[in-house]
Amino acid sequence: MKNKFFKRLGVMSVLVLAILIGSQGLWLWQQLEQEKQTFTSKLESSLQGMINFHALQGYSTPNLTKPDVAIILMDETANEEIGKDTSAELGRSEINTKNYIPDFALGKLIEASFTDISLGKGKFHLYVVDSLLQNNFPEFEKIQAYRMQLLKNDLAMDSLHMGKEMDKKWGNSPSTLHVRIPLGTKGSYVFIADFQLKTFPFLRGMVYSIGISALAVVLVAIFLLWLLWKLQQQMAQLQWRERAVSGMVHDLKSPLSYVYTLLDYLASKEQLPAMQQQLRNASSNVSKLTHKMEILLTLFRSKKKKIVLEVTLFNLAKKCRDLLSESELVYQDKQAECKLSIPENLDIYVDPLYFEAALRNLLDNAFKYSDACVKLEIKAIREKKYLHICVTDSGKGIPKKEQRKIFKEFYRADNNSKGHGIGLAFTQQIVKAHKGRVRLESKLGEGSTFSIVLPGKVII
Repeated sequence: MKNKFFKRLGVMSVLVLAILIGSQGLWLWQQLEQEKQTFTSKLESSLQGMINFHALQGYSTPNLTKPDVAIILMDETANEEIGKDTSAELGRSEINTKNYIPDFALGKLIEASFTDISLGKGKFHLYVVDSLLQNNFPEFEKIQAYRMQLLKNDLAMDSLHMGKEMDKKWGNSPSTLHVRIPLGTKGSYVFIADFQLKTFPFLRGMVYSIGISALAVVLVAIFLLWLLWKLQQQMAQLQWRERAVSGMVHDLKSPLSYVYTLLDYLASKEQLPAMQQQLRNASSNVSKLTHKMEILLTLFRSKKKKIVLEVTLFNLAKKCRDLLSESELVYQDKQAECKLSIPENLDIYVDPLYFEAALRNLLDNAFKYSDACVKLEIKAIREKKYLHICVTDSGKGIPKKEQRKIFKEFYRADNNSKGHGIGLAFTQQIVKAHKGRVRLESKLGEGSTFSIVLPGKVII
């Protein structure tokens, strides 16, 4: 069972690590894609500006005093001059102002007009665009290789490539960018380019993020390994304790049975009433100790398999009366005021051995945690489809924050009190095996009420 538990825990730990690594990988991929998109936007914008700048160079007219300066003059054209042909005209575009044109920009229209002139004069050259890109694009070092083409009606007019030769794999590579920029106003010219990017420059920009993610994964892995190691240690320690306690308890059963029989025999032969009573008290205490050992052994066994019930008739009033008499004898140093409110003819179908142990635990706790004067009431209430068996004491009560914990094995609300925190856990196991539940109502200074709630079908 131990190996199976740790195998499942190991699989879960590996799964958690896989999910963590996968999520970090996905995050890294998304960051790289975002960096790539940002780079693409910068590249397209720079190329568009470089193409427009080169088109302006092609438009410029010779000027001996300023050979590298393009002079642009913008004039208003009169209506009577629209039909006239003039050599100074840059271009002409008709814009329908009735229907809205999405993303319309007058600047783009002017730039396209310059490009028309430059293309028409044959002064648009890709090597110039390439030179502008290499000398002016600030992130050119991230580009490994590229290819540029100038198309007219889908036919290549000019082309160049830099870096390694382009191949078919470029089209499907995740590190490839495709840029397409329409030229001019007529739609016949298109500039296209494919760029093969370097991976490492992007990764270098994210070195801190990658380092923190890797450190987080390593720390989580170390923590999970440490947790598994600690759990394995605790499990081994608990199993050793269980085996040791179970063995000791089992070995003590035979000597105690002999002592109980001897005390009972001596009590039957004793003539003095006082001595006879002392012997019977001792016999009762030995019986109580034997019962506690049975509880321990049953607890150890029940971890490996469920409690197997052998139900039969059980007279609740008679058994509670016997248990009260036994408790009064054991706790004879306390003044007990006990009240029993159970019909004499109330018979239920339960396992006598286990159910008696559950009732004895509740009564034992009621006496143990009460003051010198014990006020105790046991009552049975039939409510709808359930039977409530309530044990109310006048003890010191249980704090609210402790009430959910007291049903855990080996837990005690008061560490200074006697006991080992086993009885209530065992009681809850027994009641659950009978398809019931244990309820607790308690207030500090006013006592507690433990209720065993059983389904109505247990009642005859």
